[in-house]
Amino acid sequence: MTDAHRTATAPVFTGADELLIKIAEVPDCLACGTPGLLLVRYKHSWKNQSGEDVPGIRENLLCPQCSRQNSVAAELLALFAVDEHMSPENIAVFGGIVAAWVESLRQERVDEDLLAAEHDQWRRGEL
Repeated sequence: MTDAHRTATAPVFTGADELLIKIAEVPDCLACGTPGLLLVRYKHSWKNQSGEDVPGIRENLLCPQCSRQNSVAAELLALFAVDEHMSPENIAVFGGIVAAWVESLRQERVDEDLLAAEHDQWRRGEL
């Protein structure tokens, strides 16, 4: 990343949705501390207990360590390995893969059984 692109962000449109992709001054991964490669912000909604949509915004960090288990993120990581100097001029090349990665993130669901087990461990002081 050159000095000219330190605060670079680029919008990418996917249908009626807009993704904001940040490629500069990206934070470190909260899980492992590895420097993030990009941060994407997008509209997200969920259903509350009464079944109504609750609109919001979600952010995801592309981490070279933690994101590898997502197959679409792995493709994006491979592209970063080839083109380590992302800039607003060449981010359009990556836009389709970033959009596919965001779609895969939207499809992820919480493992309720694992969450309940970890909560029980936490309550017993084992986690």
